[in-house]
Parts: sequence; C-alpha cells; structure tokens
Amino acid sequence: MPLSSREIYGRLLSPPISGRQVIAMSRGDAQQLPTLPGVAVISITAPEKPPAALAEFTHILRLSFADVDFLSKEISSRAAKKLQDAFTRHQASEVKQFVESLPLDIATIVVHCEGGFSRSCANAVALNKLYGYEVIQEQLHRANPSVVTTMLSVEPKKKK
Repeated sequence: MPLSSREIYGRLLSPPISGRQVIAMSRGDAQQLPTLPGVAVISITAPEKPPAALAEFTHILRLSFADVDFLSKEISSRAAKKLQDAFTRHQASEVKQFVESLPLDIATIVVHCEGGFSRSCANAVALNKLYGYEVIQEQLHRANPSVVTTMLSVEPKKKK
C-alpha cells in the first residue's frame, strides 16, 4: 500500500539515526518532492514515457525499463512484448554502483516508478537485503520478483 503524502514527508524529514532508509513511491509523488538535503533519487520510468520531472536533487540515477516479471514461468502475451525492455544485470550494477558511491550524508534513497508498486518496491526490497537499509515492509508486497532476483544476483564491484 502506498504511503500518504504526510507519511512520505514525515519519513523524509525524520531519517534514521544510523544507516539509510529507502522509500518507494509513485512518479506523481516523486515529482512533487522539493529538493531535500540528505536525499538521493532512483527514478524508474517506463520505456514509452518521458523522464520524470523531478526537483534538482544532487544525486539522481535515471533508469528506464518495463514492468515485467521476466523470470516467471508463465508470461502473458502482453508481458512477452515487454521482454526486450526488461530490467537488466547492467541496470542492477548501475543501481549498486550508485548507492555505493553516495556520500555518507545521504540518509534516504527515494525510488520511484510509474505507480510505486512494483519496480520501485523491488529496488527497495533488494537494497534492504543487500545493505540493510530500512524499509516499510508492508509497502513492498507487490515488488517485481524478477527485479529483486536480478539485483541480488549481481556481484558487487571489486574495490581497487
């Protein structure tokens, strides 16, 4: 269930004392956010949509991929048409590199997709599992399982 605007702002203005939090939301909610200190954004749009009109955050990663559960054994004909635009291992690496390179003063990562239910929630689930970032578990029940699996399967970059 998506967070209300009041809940979103409450969490953005009260980040965790230690560690980071990830907040998944819709494109519409993300486009209403003002630039806030300590907040980075992962912006996920559908391939057929233009980039989201976001405030000028210092740290933004923009991705475009279809919302398709590409690892499912049963793929509808509608979903099959989206397979060419599915989430990739390269995009998973981009997400990991982005979050691993964020400065320590970033306490919140906002992840948005079109509806705030599937792709953004999948990234939030993966960031929670990979890095222990705080999430609101009950918000994440519709996370795209293929995106989560792909995120978890990509090895972290080796530090030089």
